[in-house]
Amino acid sequence: MPYGVVGSFAGSVMPYMTSSAGIDVGSIGWYGALLLVPPMLQFLYAPIVDIGPRRKHWLVLVSAIGAACLIASCLMPLPQHTKPFLAFAVAAQLISGLVGSCNGGLMAASMPDQLRGKASGWYNIGNLSGGGLSATIAIWMVGHEFRPWIIGVTLAAMMVLPSLAALAVDEPPRPRTTLTLWELFLQTLDDVKLVLFSKSGLTGIALCVSPVGTAALTNYFSGMSKPYGASANTVALVTGLGNVGLTALGAGVGGYLCDRFNRRVLYLASGALTALCGIVMALSPRTELTYAVGVTTYALITGFCYSAFTSTVLETIGKAGRAASTQYSMFVAAGNFAILYVGLVDTRFDHDFGVEGVITSDAVLNLAGVVVLAIVFWRLGSFGKWRHPVETTGPAESVAPPPVVELPAAIARITDKDAR
Repeated sequence: MPYGVVGSFAGSVMPYMTSSAGIDVGSIGWYGALLLVPPMLQFLYAPIVDIGPRRKHWLVLVSAIGAACLIASCLMPLPQHTKPFLAFAVAAQLISGLVGSCNGGLMAASMPDQLRGKASGWYNIGNLSGGGLSATIAIWMVGHEFRPWIIGVTLAAMMVLPSLAALAVDEPPRPRTTLTLWELFLQTLDDVKLVLFSKSGLTGIALCVSPVGTAALTNYFSGMSKPYGASANTVALVTGLGNVGLTALGAGVGGYLCDRFNRRVLYLASGALTALCGIVMALSPRTELTYAVGVTTYALITGFCYSAFTSTVLETIGKAGRAASTQYSMFVAAGNFAILYVGLVDTRFDHDFGVEGVITSDAVLNLAGVVVLAIVFWRLGSFGKWRHPVETTGPAESVAPPPVVELPAAIARITDKDAR
């Protein structure tokens, strides 16, 4: 939830606050692009949470600092102090982005593989629901002319208080070491390189940076309502709390499936479903019903995309060791870059082809990505196993004993590993 609050501030609250202050839409568009930059740079400074205090302590700390930046941003009068307002908003994005890094590292370090889909589902439910709730409250407070400091403190409380739940996580202790801080940092980067340049890591980055499953149109549906003749109430319902609820439902279902079936296949399936939804919507008449059904269906699929993305990343990095948060942030940064460029490409078609061109572009990009990645993964053998073992809760006697390894073979493997 602390991560979702700042994300929704950038995507929903900031545009509403600036437009209410009389700032034109063109400028607000540039402000929104500016606030999308920090998530793409997050992997550059994420190693900080892989050293020093435990990640759960880092999570509370960065939540508090990010909350303070949000309060400062809300206290800047608009439009007279737009630049300081944006500066503090960017700072909040930069700092609170580490909340996601901490969460990713905690899931990688503490969750067994057969539960990572479920963890991904609940992580996205918390992120999306918390962000949607905070945006709804903040926009309502702005509309009713609450004092800026009250708005800022409310958002800060919705970040800091939920972050305290992280203290209950049973996080494995960091391994003891005599290395200096700089040596630890370099070791973390070496761990990242091992994953990044492996076959699994390279194909994982390709998956994240592809247009598959980006659900980029989620950020633009509210501005595409007029051609469909959708009323203000309909737009508010299908792009507001209704959107959040359906996305959370999709995330929960996606997380359940990702613990049972191949996660990469499911991620490609989420892209195919996104494309199918777009094709049907583009071929349907411009009516309010088309808009409502299309946007809500897209929202449900979006939650599925998000869960499949998170669980695929967690599977790719494995336990990840000391560099878990950095590795997770690296893949998320690639995913954020994909959302940005797909959105920019899609919206270029509005001038000549209208909303159908925007939706069709999104569908074509998803389908092309699915086909290309499916061929690449098949040729490289990078799909992995089709089914995941379901969590077992039976007696210890029912679990098969580990295979017996002959001593000479084990010694040979250890010696070979040390030599490498």
